[in-house]
Amino acid sequence: MMKAKLKLASFALLASVMVFTGCGSPGTNSNTSNAGQPSQGAAEKTESKQVTQLTFSEPVRVLSFAPLYVAIEKGYLKEEGFDAKIVSGGGGAQVSATLISGQAQFGVAAPQAALKSMGVGKETTVIQSINSSLTYDIVLSNKYLEKKGLDPTKPLSLKEKVEALKGATMATDNIGDSGDVFMRYLMELYGQNPDDLKVVKLAGRGPKIGAMKEGVIDGGINSAPFSLEASDKNVGAQWIKTMDVPEYSNMTWELIFTMKDYAEKNEDQIVKVVRAIGKGIEFTRENPEEAASLIAKKYFDGTDEKLIQEGLKQLNGTFVGHGEMTQEAWENAVKPMVEYSDLTGLPKEVDTTPGKFWTNKYIEEAFKN
Repeated sequence: MMKAKLKLASFALLASVMVFTGCGSPGTNSNTSNAGQPSQGAAEKTESKQVTQLTFSEPVRVLSFAPLYVAIEKGYLKEEGFDAKIVSGGGGAQVSATLISGQAQFGVAAPQAALKSMGVGKETTVIQSINSSLTYDIVLSNKYLEKKGLDPTKPLSLKEKVEALKGATMATDNIGDSGDVFMRYLMELYGQNPDDLKVVKLAGRGPKIGAMKEGVIDGGINSAPFSLEASDKNVGAQWIKTMDVPEYSNMTWELIFTMKDYAEKNEDQIVKVVRAIGKGIEFTRENPEEAASLIAKKYFDGTDEKLIQEGLKQLNGTFVGHGEMTQEAWENAVKPMVEYSDLTGLPKEVDTTPGKFWTNKYIEEAFKN
């Protein structure tokens, strides 16, 4: 099996990111409910109100994280005694760095970010999985579709769709990130050479759509509402919905995680956090239209609320239970990352046994009644 020749010095990247604070780095988005400067070190308590201030760090603003936003806007976190802030931007390495440095208490990101700290001897604990499938959309530009004579409305096998990516220039947020790795691994799964796919760095949905319009790239990979926005602007169309790929349909995806020592010292708090977000998962699954109305303006300002509604409906099947995880789902998530360890910086083997770096015990305690 051929591998990509790109090399990523992930440890160096993580070390360099750690010099930034969670809100002062380029790309930070503070257009969030209760967004602001992250708390330093352990969560702070406001004595007058007995409210615990928590900071969540996310790599980018996507609909996969919607249950967290809903948990804030519906007041579920507030009911548990928390004043929640979100700092956004900088990719998965930034999320890991903010936790390691104590700038945030919780990370919200893909498995690669949650496990990244392994490389620097820091242990994290994954306490919840927001999604049970890979939520990426692989989008091709209208120009590329026309050049290749491809029709996105025509029924094709996954093998045929993957073959169509051969020779394409595809954008992801960062070289070596989850989008890069899972797209390359998909090429391998369906008998294609990953080296025949050119992957370039272009962060954010807007820049990708603009580059597709100008013909600079042939497509890109990102989570919802990426494909909906590309289609709405008549620039591109969804080509592959990764949750429809069998190998990606049962997978721990966007996660809630914290440092292991923090979890051990704050078990009661962790139970409350997963209960609030678990309620957010349930509400988003059962009320996608109302959830979209709650989060559209504050979290996706400039994006039509109807696209947010449609995006949440498309993701509906990934919001399962209250965020419980399984070893099989973890094995499916880890396999591509260790296959491309030269890009991800993860070790060649990762022990996915329950209790090693992930646990359902906090969810079980939160919803035992």
